[in-house]
Amino acid sequence: MKKAVLFILLFFMCANCAFSQNEVNFIYINGSNTNDEKNKLWFFNGVEKFHTVLVKKINSDPFMSKKLTQDGCYCLANEPSYLFWGDLTKYQIEKLNQDINILKRTSPRLAQFTRRFISMCFHDAIWISKFQNMMPVLDMLHNQVLDAYEKNNKVVILGYSAGTFVTYQYFLVKLPVIDIEKMVNELDISGAKKELKDANKYQNTCLDALFRADILTYNMTGGLVVNSNQNLLENNLAQIDTYTQKYCAPDGVIKGVINYASPIPLFYSDLWDDKYKISQINTLSYKYLIENDIFYLNVNYADDPLGIPVSKNLNFAQTKEIIKSQIKDGGGFYYDKSDVASPRPFFAAHTSYWATAKKFSDTIVKAYNEGYKYFYQVESSPEP
Repeated sequence: MKKAVLFILLFFMCANCAFSQNEVNFIYINGSNTNDEKNKLWFFNGVEKFHTVLVKKINSDPFMSKKLTQDGCYCLANEPSYLFWGDLTKYQIEKLNQDINILKRTSPRLAQFTRRFISMCFHDAIWISKFQNMMPVLDMLHNQVLDAYEKNNKVVILGYSAGTFVTYQYFLVKLPVIDIEKMVNELDISGAKKELKDANKYQNTCLDALFRADILTYNMTGGLVVNSNQNLLENNLAQIDTYTQKYCAPDGVIKGVINYASPIPLFYSDLWDDKYKISQINTLSYKYLIENDIFYLNVNYADDPLGIPVSKNLNFAQTKEIIKSQIKDGGGFYYDKSDVASPRPFFAAHTSYWATAKKFSDTIVKAYNEGYKYFYQVESSPEP
């Protein structure tokens, strides 16, 4: 009987989707070593097959489908969207191969093979982790987010391997989490205080808007530095809402993030380091996603050597205690699930996610349900 009812609900959901103009778009971001034609096809073909399975699994889960579709107001897009940045490192990879080949005749074969393997695996991850290389990729992703917003669509972003760096940095620099008045007072921007008193209330903004407006920049130690040109500072601060609208993620468009095969802690050890001002932005980002009904999942196979848990799972009360700030229960949550074994041997686990579509999709759906229940400490997910 339950199966029959579920079938009827799914039938009407699919029927409504056929007439609906509003979708939840899934944007897939590639990882390292996808800059030749073979690996590029592996990424696109793998995602295309996997996405079909993932959508079916989500639609079959009453709680996750209800939340993502906002009670049927949106439909899950049948076709995946892509953010592919592998081509951006093609020239550097060609140059790296030339350098490696210098030792081809003098280096033992096993050492040469290992050198090439490590270089190909980690070059792109190191390249994308540098902020000057990351920014053009963030702009590419931001254009897709804005396009979805203009069409009244929603977005789920899926980062694979080094692609998880893009989702992490997007949340860090693109979410409108910065209160202008608090920022001015904390950084003691004396000339801007009068500007604030004379102006209307500014919108919350993001780091990228402040960078583009030449109000803030990074220094060599990772701190945030105020522009010393007082006239430029005051003029651009007066126009900050324009920068915010152009460079910050609009409220309500992002439904969630699914990171998988993620080595983020290996490359971003400053996630919770209080020595860096950027860690405060990181904290505000967690607050924002909780209050704005955004989920943030980190899902790794247990035997994936490069799949590293981001942190110990925390619930809502523990998060409030760490952040030391008032947080409204907005339905958002973050959760790490790295306890499911890959059906493939450990040395192939890192590349097995799309090839094991049913199991990995089941793991994502389970992580979503487990994560919500754990974060809000409820016995079971609310009834759909």
